Amino acid sequence: METNFQPSHTKKDVSMRRLLNILGLFIFAGTALTNITTPLPSTEDTKQFLYCIVGSAFIYYLLVNIYFTGQIGRKVVLTTLFLLGCFSIFMAIYLAINPVSH
Repeated sequence: METNFQPSHTKKDVSMRRLLNILGLFIFAGTALTNITTPLPSTEDTKQFLYCIVGSAFIYYLLVNIYFTGQIGRKVVLTTLFLLGCFSIFMAIYLAINPVSH
């Protein structure tokens, strides 16, 4: 009996996954470094800025690594990105209609 073994990850998938992980490292590290070059006025603003970067990085790496798990992972990631895009458009319209008073 002969088994037909096919790896779930091709060399192209592994290199693309690695590229996206390295790219994310540069993006989020560079964004965090902007706080050093242009400091925010208060420590509370700095904390919120860093929380936003950490949350965004967590979502980015989670989605990148789920994407490369297989066909179901790709559907999950694309659905999540679609929902995030719809939510962003909804929030842009909502904030244009109801501006935040400062």
